[in-house]
Order: sequence, then structure tokens, then C-alpha cells
Amino acid sequence: MDVLTIIIMIVLFILAMLFVFSTALLTPYIGKKNLISVILLGLIVGLASGAFLLTPIVGDIPDFTRVIVEESVDGTDVIELDLSTNGNLTQIIQNISSITGVESVDYDGITIKIDEDFDSDTEKRLITQSINNSNKDISNVIEIDDKTFLVEIAENGDPQGVLNSIYSTFSYATYTHLRYTSMGANATVQANNVTKILNAISENEVVVLNVTGPTETQNAFLSQFMPTGTNVILASGVLGIIVAIAGFFVDSLITFINNFRKKRKKKPTEREKIKRKVVPGTDTKGSPRRNRRRKSNSIDIFDESFDESPKQNIGSNKRFKQLTVDDFKSEDEIKNVKKEKSKKRFSLFNRSSKSESKSENKTEQKKESRRENKKSKKRGTPRFRPKRKN
Repeated sequence: MDVLTIIIMIVLFILAMLFVFSTALLTPYIGKKNLISVILLGLIVGLASGAFLLTPIVGDIPDFTRVIVEESVDGTDVIELDLSTNGNLTQIIQNISSITGVESVDYDGITIKIDEDFDSDTEKRLITQSINNSNKDISNVIEIDDKTFLVEIAENGDPQGVLNSIYSTFSYATYTHLRYTSMGANATVQANNVTKILNAISENEVVVLNVTGPTETQNAFLSQFMPTGTNVILASGVLGIIVAIAGFFVDSLITFINNFRKKRKKKPTEREKIKRKVVPGTDTKGSPRRNRRRKSNSIDIFDESFDESPKQNIGSNKRFKQLTVDDFKSEDEIKNVKKEKSKKRFSLFNRSSKSESKSENKTEQKKESRRENKKSKKRGTPRFRPKRKN
């Protein structure tokens, strides 16, 4: 899968989630009682989009991560191969060695297996000797079990020549039947080019058995965290439900955030929280006035240093009582002042009554003058028509 196809599938998945979210936003029109239907819609759309859009992408993640690991890892990997003895072994090894990135191809020998057991140890010894003497490139014949032997090839020996010698030995020197032959080899390759080398090796008559090295170690570590297709489908279904619920309650969330911001703006700042000094006796809270005990006259505690401080202009004290001259007078002087104020109030009341009587007289005089004017208008003056000029 190419990069463009992956991008298109991801965009389609995002559009599917936006469809669920926009449908959930219609709750003011369809009613909030339809929460279950909105959740079911998110679940169905999430499962469908996960199965058809995300699962193919997840299937290509191992190959994608393998490419990234190969570009970031240094060193060499070892590829274990099983070469086909039906072809030319020497030519196959030369083809593998010529691939770019292959540093060397190592092999021990050819494995042979026979059909039946030997009649005696003497027969087994004679066959092994005849195989060992059939070709100069054979260094030794090792018995693995009763029916399996490893024919070791000398360094820089011809594998195909050794195989032909084995076939001729079993064809003419003994009546024992050869069941099969196989040859294993190990190719040491560059770790940052393993994928290309594996593709080139597969074009020959070779079976890749195993790959070991830093590249496979990193891939095995990352594969532990790779999600499967079923997990991806379930996760996309849960995501669809979450998106549906988010769209369903987004209006309530926005209003809550706006209210929270408004309340936060109304809170006093640190600068406003700085209080002035409080005069003793004025910092009581809560009790009504009738239950408060009358306290003795308070004393101003402000001094010159406080008047010059910057705190004098910062903040305010709502219960601050400014001392006046009256606070230093005795009770008798305060009573006399109150009597004088009451006398002034009565005098003002008398003045106001006189002014009201005068205003009433003026209004009556105005009314009488209006009546006389109306009567005079009713009498009227005689009208004279001007004479026409001849």
C-alpha cells in the first residue's frame, strides 16, 4: 500500500468521525432524549470505518516499521538458508554472493539421509570411507544418527562436485538407497539492506529459514506493541462512542466554561485584596445593629509613616470609620448640637408653609385674570369692513 492510499484512508476515517460529531450536535433539534440513538450511531460508524479503513493500514505497519528500523540500525544480520540440491549448488552460492549487501556465504556441507539401517557396522564404515574418498573436496563424513550423515566440504571446495560424487557412490558402490540430500548455508548481510537482499535471494532456488541480528531484534521488540485487526476495530468503535458523547454534551461544556470565566473575572485580584489598616472596633462582621453593644470611642491609629505608604491608595475597607471633631465632644455638647439642628428644621418647616401659602395666592390671582380675559373676549369689539375703492 502506497503513501497516498494511506493518507486517503486516514482522511476518510476523520470525515466519518466528523459526521458522528456533527450529528450529535443536532441534539437541540432532535432532543436530548435521543442519547442512546446517537451512541449507537457512533458505535456503528466507528466499527465500520475501523474495519474498512484502519485495518488495511495496520496490516502494512510491520513492513513500514521494518523499513524505518533498517535505516536506523547498523551492523550485520545472518540469514539462514536451505539450498535446493536439485539445482547447481555452486551457481546458487555464487548468485547469492553477488547480491549487493551480501558480505559472505558460509556452508558446512551436505546432509544425506538413507532409507534403511545398515546390516552391520562394517557396512556403515565401508560406505563412509567410499564417500570420503569419492572427492578431494570432502574433508570428513560425520554420523548424526543411524540414517543421517553430514558430508563436510573443504574450504573453497566445489559443492556441486561433492554432490555428484555422493550420488555416484550410492549408485555404484553400495546397494543402500539414498532418501534425500540437502545443503544449509548462512549469508552474512548488511542490516540496513535486509529486505532487498531477502527479495533478491528468493529469486533463486533457496528457502529462507531464519534471520538473526539487530534488525530482527528491533522488529521483534516493536511487534509486541503492534495492534491486531480486531483490536483496531474495537478501538475505533469506542472512539466513535466518545466522539458522539462529546458532540452531545459540547453545548453544556461551552456554557460551563463561559460561566467559569465570568466568575473568574469577578474575583478580586491580588492588588485589590490588599487591605488598609482597620481602626479597632470596626472589624466586626455579621451581627445586626440592634444586637451590637455600644463600644467606647475608637482611637485613630494612623501615623505619618502610613500616610506616606503606597498602601494608602490601594484597596479599601468598607467598614472604615473616619474620625471627626464630633467624636471628641462630650455627650452634653452632642445633645445641644442635636437641639439646635431640630430648631433649624422647625424654622425651615415654617418657612416652607409660608411659601406654600404665597404660592397658593399667586395661583388664585392667575386664575381670576384668566377668567376676566375670557369674558372680555366674549364681548369683543365691533368689526368694520373696509370700503371698496371705486
